[in-house]
Amino acid sequence: MHSSSTLQLVGSHGGWRLIDNGKPSFWFLEREQAMAIARVIADSRAGLRYIPTRIEAENEAGELELVASFP
Repeated sequence: MHSSSTLQLVGSHGGWRLIDNGKPSFWFLEREQAMAIARVIADSRAGLRYIPTRIEAENEAGELELVASFP
């Protein structure tokens, strides 16, 4: 069991890859699609499994930045 969780959205092959705790998970054509699924996963982990979850997304400079946190 993880004490915390991190979901990352990174640009990949013209779309967005969702990285789940360091492991590539899903690929999406649009960033907003990826963000919506990341929010569902994070909310479920925090609400049902009591695992605090962060969502980080790659910005235009290619750096990851915190975009949401679910306690």
